[in-house]
Amino acid sequence: MSEEVSVDTKKLDMAAKATLATMLLVLWQGASGISRFGYTFGDMNIVSSHAHSGNLAFVIAIVIAILVVRSKTDSSQLKGMSFGLAGMLFFQIGFGYMAGSMPWMGMIHVMMALGIMSHATILWYHLSKASSQ
Repeated sequence: MSEEVSVDTKKLDMAAKATLATMLLVLWQGASGISRFGYTFGDMNIVSSHAHSGNLAFVIAIVIAILVVRSKTDSSQLKGMSFGLAGMLFFQIGFGYMAGSMPWMGMIHVMMALGIMSHATILWYHLSKASSQ
């Protein structure tokens, strides 16, 4: 007797929506990071939210990886990309903390953010495609 495993598309859909939330947080990261150089939105102090939103994006990325694994998908691409997003955000947080003592690390921090955004966009595309099947 073979047991057929069905993919939980609702979990993949939730992971796709969480990936969109991560992408919005990365955009907010860019806006709040640039505010350290004097650019502001009115008179709001948004510099302090830069680290908090990065940590929140990391937690959401972990949730995305859990949702993809729990969906019982057999796509190793989705699993790898979801764990890759969490790993990239983990290193990004480390680079962010190092930028305080090594200002040149900020250049790597910014380039890594662009990579995270493109990786999250591709992950969102594949998750939304897999959840609609």
